[in-house]
Amino acid sequence: MEKKQFILILGRYLKQQATPDEERLLHTYYHLFMADSDVLLLLNDAEKEKLKLQIKAGIDAVIENTANKPVKPVYKLWPRIAIAAAAVAAIVFGVFFFKAPRDLEGSAATRELMNDIAPGKNTATLTLANGKTIILSDVKTGVIVDANSLKYNDNTLISTEGRDNGPGGDDVVMSTPRGGTYQITLPDGTRAWLNADTKISFPSQFIGKERKILIINGEVYFEVAKNKEKPFIVESDGQEVTVLGTHFNISAYKDEGAIKTTLLEGSVKVSSSGQRVVILKPNQQSTVGANAGITVKQVDPEDAIAWKEGYFIFNSENLDEVMRRVSRWYNVQVVFEDESLKHETFIGTISKYEQVSKVLNMLARTKVAEFKIEGNTIIINKKK
Repeated sequence: MEKKQFILILGRYLKQQATPDEERLLHTYYHLFMADSDVLLLLNDAEKEKLKLQIKAGIDAVIENTANKPVKPVYKLWPRIAIAAAAVAAIVFGVFFFKAPRDLEGSAATRELMNDIAPGKNTATLTLANGKTIILSDVKTGVIVDANSLKYNDNTLISTEGRDNGPGGDDVVMSTPRGGTYQITLPDGTRAWLNADTKISFPSQFIGKERKILIINGEVYFEVAKNKEKPFIVESDGQEVTVLGTHFNISAYKDEGAIKTTLLEGSVKVSSSGQRVVILKPNQQSTVGANAGITVKQVDPEDAIAWKEGYFIFNSENLDEVMRRVSRWYNVQVVFEDESLKHETFIGTISKYEQVSKVLNMLARTKVAEFKIEGNTIIINKKK
């Protein structure tokens, strides 16, 4: 995207006229342009003042939300208060959230990242009811499974040979590796997006009074095809979510210790083994933990599906949580040489489609930790 287009979209954003796709573009290209002072020259005084008010409102909200919580440093990588807030904040408040890349040239953080790692990509496998496993194309983005054919979402036929669609609707298994993502259209027309290191199981045909799938591990975003006569049920490690037609995200990674269900549209019923049942409304998230039962809170649902849209959002997350997500997407191992760093908290938004060095350099700019890549391992230590 050219700078001129960026400015045009920024203008629509300031007028609250930007589409969701345009806002996502701003997130993706922010760091490319806002480091360039020429961009600020293209904003008039009224636009700068509006951003100033947005920044203040965001800061006030953060203060209010944290007033009764223990004081703990939060390191800001790319604040979401306003997409262009950081650059204007530097002028209005004298606050810098970033250092330009050239400020890190020759530093320990940059020197240690000479061995780079590429981001994840579209890749998955599909195991049919007859046991045949298909490695899905990494130049395609999705697959469509129905009773009579198997094809990519551009209608390219994959294979129908030997498909077993018996009366029981035998299970099909789809999985993405670490560093992989893929989209699938299920036999009922429901669309699902699988995050990295995810595995699901579903029948080759939805026969009977319900449509049930199983999340064995990982994270999935669903856009459920409406069918009032046949509820859609998602099971995941003791949790069950029941819907008729809605948009929601379930994160059920086994190494996270809890299952998080976030509702974007419609309503869902969440139940857990031996626990109460809750009905989620849009912008709510339930958490099912091993011992804590079911809790519900208000959230920004865009945070939960940022992975699907192509970026990471860290919303007061500790570095241990941040690095688990980085580890899955870049298919790397992470070693903390200083365990205390796991508890440092970060806020920021970073594109998923950068080399891992750019993600680590953004983290390193907080001057809290430094990162070293050795083969397929990221080693983290306290900043010297």
